[in-house]
Amino acid sequence: MHLAYTASHFRQWWAYGAFFLATGVGQALFAPLVLRRPQPWVALAGIAGNTAIVGMYILSRTTGPPLGPHARVPEEAGAIDLATTATEVVIVGVLLTLLGGRMRRWVADVLVAGAVLLWALRLSGSLP
Repeated sequence: MHLAYTASHFRQWWAYGAFFLATGVGQALFAPLVLRRPQPWVALAGIAGNTAIVGMYILSRTTGPPLGPHARVPEEAGAIDLATTATEVVIVGVLLTLLGGRMRRWVADVLVAGAVLLWALRLSGSLP
C-alpha cells in the first residue's frame, strides 16, 4: 500500500516520498524473506520495522510529522491508512508466533511496556 501512495507523498516533500518508498520496498522484500527463512532474526526485524511504521503513523495523526513542510500539523486518519496500520499490527502479532516461547514473551513484554510508557507520558502531559 505504501508504494501506491509514494508519488503523492513525493509531491508534498521529497523526504515523505522517500519514507513511503523505503517502507514499501522494505515490506515487499520482507514478505518473501519471512516465507523462505522464518527464523527469529527475520521475525524480530519485521516486528521492529512494522512497529516503527505504526509509531510514525500514530505520531503523524496525533501531533503531526516531526519534519518537513507539514511538521507538527496532524494529518486526518483515513479508511485506507487505518486499514493498512491495522494490517501492520496484525503482522506484528503473526511474527510474534514465529518466535520461541521465552523470546516471544520478552518481545511482547517490551512492546506492551513501550505502549504503557507512551500512554503514561501522554497522560502526564510530557508528550503533546
